[in-house]
Amino acid sequence: MKRNTEQASFSMLSNALTRKGVNVTIAGGSSYTNGKRIVIGVGPWDQMVCSLLHESAHLNHTNFSAIGNVMQQTSTALKNAINVLEDIRIDLRNIREFPGAIQSYQSSRRILVDIITKREFTNCLDDILYYVLLVGNLENGITAIKPALAGFDWVTLELDKLCLKYAQLAQTAKDTLEVRELAENLLLELAAMQLANQQEAEGEAEAEAEAEAEGDAEGDAEGDAEGDAEGDAEGDAEGKSNGNTSGKALSNSKGFNEIDLEQSFEDLDVGKLLEAHRYQQDMSNYSRVPEPIKVVPYTVQELLRGNPSNVFPAANLQVNGAVANAVKVMFRQRNMKLSGVTQFGELDEDRLVDAFLGNPGAKNIRRDIAANLSVGVLLDASGSMGYPWDDTHRSYVATKAAMAMTQALEKQSGVLTSLSLFGDFYLELKGFALKKTPSVLPYVELGGTSTGSAMMEMGSKLILQSSQKKVMFVITDGQPDVPQEVVGSLDWLAQHGVVVLPVIIGQVDVRFTGFKDLKVACIDHVNELPKQLMQLLKQHI
Repeated sequence: MKRNTEQASFSMLSNALTRKGVNVTIAGGSSYTNGKRIVIGVGPWDQMVCSLLHESAHLNHTNFSAIGNVMQQTSTALKNAINVLEDIRIDLRNIREFPGAIQSYQSSRRILVDIITKREFTNCLDDILYYVLLVGNLENGITAIKPALAGFDWVTLELDKLCLKYAQLAQTAKDTLEVRELAENLLLELAAMQLANQQEAEGEAEAEAEAEAEGDAEGDAEGDAEGDAEGDAEGDAEGKSNGNTSGKALSNSKGFNEIDLEQSFEDLDVGKLLEAHRYQQDMSNYSRVPEPIKVVPYTVQELLRGNPSNVFPAANLQVNGAVANAVKVMFRQRNMKLSGVTQFGELDEDRLVDAFLGNPGAKNIRRDIAANLSVGVLLDASGSMGYPWDDTHRSYVATKAAMAMTQALEKQSGVLTSLSLFGDFYLELKGFALKKTPSVLPYVELGGTSTGSAMMEMGSKLILQSSQKKVMFVITDGQPDVPQEVVGSLDWLAQHGVVVLPVIIGQVDVRFTGFKDLKVACIDHVNELPKQLMQLLKQHI
């Protein structure tokens, strides 16, 4: 499936983050990061790229532990000032770390322009902080933000210089704590500037009033003239008292001098602004996508050291061999290139070559090509599966099936594989970057059956692969906790070129699994896997 520009940008940035050990997940709900994992709420790709840029910048450059308590205890005004200056700082760091991301920033900031141009002026601190954010984006080289500046012609030259000063200081701040100090100083300078302007305006108004009073006392002017002079003086005083010295007020903005610097109504975190914008769009195509599954906070090595007896059972060499041969034959038939010859029936490659006029040279026209395939194997480790101690437990059949499939497929040229357990939690045992499946893997019972969320977690990794074909096997014993989440995940994955192939352990009514519209392989014993797997692969790969 051909990817659009935004999806390609998302994949490139996600892969760069993955190489740094960051887990990127696409799921229903909001976007966020916890320092090790980035969750991106599903939506239009341009929106998802925008959120990924923002969350990755926070993950890489924001010191959450150092600033967490400060943000909880501070006023909304200071919190918003910190957020705006921190966003300027981390965006510049992100652009320098990923130079190619500047184009994605340009595209994503069009969403921010849409947000700002549609908002109403509130005559509070937010109006000024939005301007600081725009100036900071321009300083970072993100020129796409320019159209939003049209709504800020009430900003005086003096205020513009102050906003530019703090945007530049934010760029060079060494960390989040220094940004906090900058935010405090910005608010103090704004208050001092406003007080000075107001005092100047009051002084001018008093001087004019005194001059007017002197004129009245002299009685040199006629009543009409006096009335005109009074009207002019009042109008002049009123205009100057607004402090609007370099441009008229736009919309319902009254100018800098009348902005309440202690009031702040909006949450000026760019990530939350993007989330609010996303939910204003048509989300009907994404409403059934489940929220993210929780990830096991331990590595494979830590689990093996902690409980070395809870592991996958030894491989069934006979089954592994049968699966490997089935996969090998299928790929050899698929990759065969013959000129001027028609293939009939189910002849395998060797028999076809032998039948080609008995000419030994016919072998020279055979050419194996890379399969260009990524396969994710998702294994149900919920409580109903039991532990894989013997063949009385479904997990025994499931683990042997998963290992046989993964090991057989990874031997083929151009095939990438991944293997994960799921329940209420998700545990990746082997990622796509690892060439070979480890011979010893931990088995952990993971509670319930969050199949839909687990499919989105695996799907998030699959769609990042550059392979032409992407396939997900889901090995489970039946009904998930929420079948509708499976349906929602299937719809989204199908839209993005991921083929889902369920393998059901035991006899289950497929109508209650969420897979009722798919071709499903059902097995009671691992010996049945090669034939069932061959049928699925031939139909879909």
